[in-house]
Amino acid sequence: MSLTRSSSRKDLAEQNQNQNQNGSQPKSTTIVKYEKSSCLFCNEWFDAQTFTEHLIHCGQVLEECPNGCQAFIPRIRMRSHLKECPRNQHNLSSQQRMSVSMDRLDRQSDQRLLVIEQDVGTIRSVLNEEIRQRLHLITDVGNIRKQNQVVEDWTRETEKAMDDLRRQMEEETNRKAFAIEQNQLDVQYCCDITQSLKEQVESRLDEAQKLVNQLSADVTYHQNQLNDNILKLEELIFENERLNREKFFQIEEFLQQINEDIKTKLGNSDYVTSKQATLDYEVKNVKNIVCETEERCDKLDRALHQTMQNISDLETQMAMQQRIASVQNIRGHLIWRIKDYSKKLEESKQYDTILHSAMFSNKAFGYALRLDIYLNGKGTWKGRNMIACLNVLSGEYDPLLAWPCRLQAEIIIRDQCTNAADAEDYVKTIFVRKKSDDFIQSNQYFHIPHKVITSRNYLRNDSMFIEVRVLK
Repeated sequence: MSLTRSSSRKDLAEQNQNQNQNGSQPKSTTIVKYEKSSCLFCNEWFDAQTFTEHLIHCGQVLEECPNGCQAFIPRIRMRSHLKECPRNQHNLSSQQRMSVSMDRLDRQSDQRLLVIEQDVGTIRSVLNEEIRQRLHLITDVGNIRKQNQVVEDWTRETEKAMDDLRRQMEEETNRKAFAIEQNQLDVQYCCDITQSLKEQVESRLDEAQKLVNQLSADVTYHQNQLNDNILKLEELIFENERLNREKFFQIEEFLQQINEDIKTKLGNSDYVTSKQATLDYEVKNVKNIVCETEERCDKLDRALHQTMQNISDLETQMAMQQRIASVQNIRGHLIWRIKDYSKKLEESKQYDTILHSAMFSNKAFGYALRLDIYLNGKGTWKGRNMIACLNVLSGEYDPLLAWPCRLQAEIIIRDQCTNAADAEDYVKTIFVRKKSDDFIQSNQYFHIPHKVITSRNYLRNDSMFIEVRVLK
């Protein structure tokens, strides 16, 4: 039986020297050749050069008995066998002397051989242990070299990964520095834009203030003219009333004269008939004058109320301009309380008045909105319904908003029930559209029947609450 192992250190040294001269890295695996052979008789290990010589002198080699007893005896035990071999008895007498001396020598040699065998066994066990240790050392050295190679590979990969990380960190640092610089530029740009917007807003506010002042002056002028016209109108009405009273007095005097003439000239029927016809004609003229005067008074009354409505609209417009500059309600939510509903409904029936809510916005810096209401309706809906519309007005921030404007809102008439859990609000969803900030909007009306308003607790203490919620 033979065992082949690695062991050619000289070749390995030459190979490493050649690789170092070529400037290349050593290979990851090394091949070591180690050759030994085991004896089939004594189980000892020998090199290939000494193996054949050992077989010649090995004491455990089996040899056939020379006496022909057909027994195979180890070479080291052959002399003892020859003494005991059954076929060696007839020669005992002739060789007795010799055998005694030989026995003495054999005993001595056997003792020496036993001592030598013990020494050889000890040396053999020591050599086997040394061979095992060498094999273990060779294996450990191979494993260590493999581990060193793995460590070197891992070190190279780690260094490569570290280089990649350093490069990535440098790139990330450069990106962050560029981003910081860009952010600083953006912040500076935003500050500049904010400053310009602030200046524009301040200029717009100054213009709005000037416009409000101009409107206030115009309203004051028109109000003074209106007061003068009202005074003149009152004087004209008083003059007409005075003239009418004088005419009535003249008519009464004339009628009395006619009655006296009738009494004095009762006999003359033709004269009476003509006088009666004249009297009827004059009475008809007086009636026509009275009717015309009443119509003029009605027209003057309507003109007066229209003038008052115009004054109210001008005041509302002034207040609206002031509110446009600073709209307080910017949440898209409005609750409007309409007081004295019955009185305002009668005024709407007589003079077609319009109620305007407070200004509000759908969001901060958003669209300017207002709810307008005709309590007695309008057009074909007049007399049976309340007509309302949600208007998008011109605001300060219109140039910054998205156009066309599209909004969805809910108009809610609040149920003023004592128990809030039993309240059932009347809700109506509407859509508001406007093409652009300078486009004249055509009002988009919706109606609510008077029967709905007077039902449940929508009206309480002659007041009604209307809520507006802008959904989007």
